[in-house]
Amino acid sequence: MPASTNDNRDKKIKRNIRLVVVGVIVFSTLTMAALINKLSTPRILNKHELRDYGVIVLDDPRPILPFELQDHSAQPFGLEQLQGRWSVLFFGFTHCGDICPATMAVLAKTYAELPEKEKQAFDVVLVSVDPARDTPAVMAQYVSGFNQDFVGVTGNAGDLINFASQLSVPYRPGLQGEEPQHSGNLVLVNPRGEIHGFIKPPFAHGSLRVVWRSLKNSFAG
Repeated sequence: MPASTNDNRDKKIKRNIRLVVVGVIVFSTLTMAALINKLSTPRILNKHELRDYGVIVLDDPRPILPFELQDHSAQPFGLEQLQGRWSVLFFGFTHCGDICPATMAVLAKTYAELPEKEKQAFDVVLVSVDPARDTPAVMAQYVSGFNQDFVGVTGNAGDLINFASQLSVPYRPGLQGEEPQHSGNLVLVNPRGEIHGFIKPPFAHGSLRVVWRSLKNSFAG
């Protein structure tokens, strides 16, 4: 066989190999891009899926009436502070021995793993059910231990009870040396300042992240 024929054949084989290699690289790149896009795009959960995550979404979100409390910086905290962003509220107290720190730790881990843009869409608020001991200074030290962005809220006993009642959060103040008793649910307040729903324990930071992102991206308000 002439040398030129062999050269042509070798060139054709090499060209075909290059085309196959390029094709594999392009396919792999597109597949990886599609996978990354799928993983980075928040899942929109339906009502049944949300219930599997322990989430109860109200069919008709309930407006919150104006209220007056105080945040951990001794600044007024009212309805205006619950508007414009999602708020995740947990009613607890700083001397709580187990449920409160465990819940706050999960909330801190969930929040820390959100992209910066999504962090700006959420507030995490601890509302004290122990106002006698949870002064603004005490609340400030406690919530900052979990995340500097978290907010602690306190006030007088009557205002706190009225606020908790609005949000359908039962609790019993500590009496005769007993510790306060409170619900372990998280309250979801949407950017319109309405009660959007509740999340029941137990909480897992991965599940909470899926739920928060789904609610945010499915909200039409």
